[in-house]
Amino acid sequence: MLELVDVWLRAVGPLGYLVLAAAAMLEYLAPPFPGDTVALLGGAYAAGGQRSLLLVMIALTAGSLVGIAATWRFGLALGARLSTFPAERRVLGLPVARLQAAQVLMRQRGAWLLVVNRFLPSFRAMVFIAAGAAGIPLSRALLLGGVSALAWNALLVSVGVALGENAERIDTFFSTYRHAALGAVGALVVALLLRWLWRRRRS
Repeated sequence: MLELVDVWLRAVGPLGYLVLAAAAMLEYLAPPFPGDTVALLGGAYAAGGQRSLLLVMIALTAGSLVGIAATWRFGLALGARLSTFPAERRVLGLPVARLQAAQVLMRQRGAWLLVVNRFLPSFRAMVFIAAGAAGIPLSRALLLGGVSALAWNALLVSVGVALGENAERIDTFFSTYRHAALGAVGALVVALLLRWLWRRRRS
C-alpha cells in the first residue's frame, strides 16, 4: 500500500503538499489512517529534493491544527449533551459516567495530555474530544496541541530524511515504532492501574 501512496504523491506534483496536510488532518479524524507514514514520505521527498522541507513542515502542521480544531468542536458539542444523558448510557462505546469523570480529569490535568498527545498512537483524537467536552478553550488546545504536532512532525520528517527514498524501510520503521509505542502506553496504563489499586487497598 505504501508503494502505491508513494507513486501517487509523486504524480500529483505541487498538490502533494495539500495531500500531506490532508493526511495529517485525517490522523485525528480517522486514527487508523496512516497519516504518520505519509509524513515520513514527505521527509524522504525533502531529502531527495522533490519537496521543500519548509513547506512539508508547514503543510503537516497546518493539517494537524485543522484536525485538532475539528475533534475539539466535536468534543464541545458532546460535552454540552453529556449532562442530559443517563449515567448508564454509552457514548463512543463508553459509559456516560466514565466520560464525565474524564471531563473532570481533563480539567485538572489536561495540559500535559495536550502536550504529549501527538506521541500517543491511536489516542490522539480522543485527547481533543475530551478537551472540548471539558470546556478547555480552543486557543489553549491549539497552542499546546500545535506544539506537540510541530515536535512530532519535525521528528517524523527528520526520520524520513535519514531513511531516504526507500518506501520499504519507511514502512518497516513505522511498524516497529507503532508496536513499541503501543506497548509503552499499555505498560503505563497497567502501572497506573496497579498504583490506583494499591492506594485504594491502603485506604
